Amino acid sequence: MKTKRLLAVTVFAVVSTLLAACGSSGGSSGTSSGPKQIKIGVDLTYNNTAFWSAYVNYEQQYAKDMNIKLLGPLLAAADASLQNTQIETLVNEGAQAIIVNPETAASLGPAITYANAHHVQLISVDTIVAVGHVYMVVRASNTLYGQDACAEISQSVKSGYVLDLEGDLTSSNGADRTNAFNDCMKANDPGVTVLAKPTVWTDATAVTDAQNAINAYGTKLKAIYSQWSSPDTGIIPLLQKKGLGAGSPNHVMLISDDGVPFEMCDISAGTVDASQSQPADLYAKWALTYAVDAAKGVKLAAGQPGGGAPTLENVTYQGDT
Repeated sequence: MKTKRLLAVTVFAVVSTLLAACGSSGGSSGTSSGPKQIKIGVDLTYNNTAFWSAYVNYEQQYAKDMNIKLLGPLLAAADASLQNTQIETLVNEGAQAIIVNPETAASLGPAITYANAHHVQLISVDTIVAVGHVYMVVRASNTLYGQDACAEISQSVKSGYVLDLEGDLTSSNGADRTNAFNDCMKANDPGVTVLAKPTVWTDATAVTDAQNAINAYGTKLKAIYSQWSSPDTGIIPLLQKKGLGAGSPNHVMLISDDGVPFEMCDISAGTVDASQSQPADLYAKWALTYAVDAAKGVKLAAGQPGGGAPTLENVTYQGDT
């Protein structure tokens, strides 16, 4: 029997030229739910990247505005077993709903079963869930990330090599970005060879892969697509050292995903060509909004207005809807 999950598709954007103040931060808004606070548990895989640090900050701001008592965030550190245990702990501590960033799409089966047995629903943020029932998935279209990175590169690059620093292919995000990028490059830029390097979201691996490609291909390397922002800080000096950085006639395009402040600074400096916004503020706002709905027993269905999207829709992953 197929289970159903709803998807709130948040805002996404490609940024080729951004005039943003370095170190800028967004504000917050929300509504009070009254004097009695709703307890919402939070369990994240990471908080040590620029994106997830921003997410945590926004979540704390919105929770205060919405009169929510946060339990957590607990951090699983990419340990699926630990994350399942932590979610059970949040249920036992009285969480009325739980926001989770799953370690992988298929890793939360035990936690979902336990939470649902105690009438607590989960909201998955950033990642599709491939097993069990959750109340809502809040994420942007990672397929469009891959397609838009390809579109940006294929406008300028017609030959040579392009390095794709893939995320974790066991996650819906890494798989969607990778598959979309590869399919788009094959269809629209057949003269280019894509160098696919799986990194499992590990910064050091990504930077080493970039260094190896730069050393092996030199000026034949035309672009690098990093599927998250953190490796940029290590890749930029490598390009500059080899005369492939900003201002060079052999400039290697560098495109990454997240849209965090340091990427905006790098775009202004010309050392990063484009970034795509993974909206930490909207992720936090809508994850909390749907967590409150779940705690209150609000029933939602495909076709109803969505957070940051025209309507809610069902999403299918690995045959499960």
